[in-house]
Amino acid sequence: MSALTLEATGSSLLASLISPASLADALGTTERTLSEWRIRGYGPSYLRVGRTVRYRPEAVDSWLLAQERKSTAEEQR
Repeated sequence: MSALTLEATGSSLLASLISPASLADALGTTERTLSEWRIRGYGPSYLRVGRTVRYRPEAVDSWLLAQERKSTAEEQR
């Protein structure tokens, strides 16, 4: 689907994507930490278009909910 087609259909997917800088700020971490998480397979799923990384809000929400713990005994070491 071309950018023109996306504009014609009113798709908000591109507009809803979150940049690493925005996500790092929201999580209180750094872009470097997000990069390390991507390398290690940790953190929210992401999209890569060329060299650009973006996160879907749904993927971030899902990942955040998966971080919920009831006690420190449940944390991975």
